[in-house]
Amino acid sequence: MKKKQLEMKRFFNELSDENQQLLLTYGLEIKARTGTFLFYEGDFPEHVYLVRSGKVRLSKMTADGKEFSVHLKQKDELVGEVGLFNEMSISVTAEVIEDAVLVRFDRHMLEGLFRENGEIAVAFMKWFARHTQSTQAKFRDLILCGKTGAFYSTLIRFSNSYGVEEDNGILINVQLTNQDIASYIGTTRESVNRMLNDLKKSDVLSMKDGYIILHNIDFLKDYLHCGDCPVEICTI
Repeated sequence: MKKKQLEMKRFFNELSDENQQLLLTYGLEIKARTGTFLFYEGDFPEHVYLVRSGKVRLSKMTADGKEFSVHLKQKDELVGEVGLFNEMSISVTAEVIEDAVLVRFDRHMLEGLFRENGEIAVAFMKWFARHTQSTQAKFRDLILCGKTGAFYSTLIRFSNSYGVEEDNGILINVQLTNQDIASYIGTTRESVNRMLNDLKKSDVLSMKDGYIILHNIDFLKDYLHCGDCPVEICTI
């Protein structure tokens, strides 16, 4: 029997009820179909988006023209760039991969709101810091731990962001193909298939209806020598 969703701080939930409602009055609610692009790598940002439902993937293009997935944003999370307020170009592309309801905020309007409301300004500052740290940690794992370590790190990150506790482990509550996983670690689908099979044989994980269930997440953490970093940093 399924248990509760693993708890993690998300941007919108850190605001008081009053400031949640205030923030929403500054934005425009829009609906975006699967396949919609919110912005492209290299653009200059004018907006930031709050996800109310659906999912948005952030990705980069490698030097050889391959797509590299960086983040997968969900309900109550922000989609935007730290360059929003310093006029730097965007470093990622944002694509809606599941029909979404979003609230779009204009950069100049937010700057005015920040001057008037300290709690909302601080919440944005915390989000920018966590987003940056999470991205840096992800690339650190990829560089220092190789493909296997990056694969294990990605599984842990998905479990923190989308994990649901079950009697026999942690269900990652988003369907992932081998190609999807490969795009998050910069490797091939065949390599992911081999690593998945190795973990299945060791009873570290299993598959059910296209979903991954982690039975021994400590095996992955021990391999990576995981420290005590906040769970919000170790997300996808």
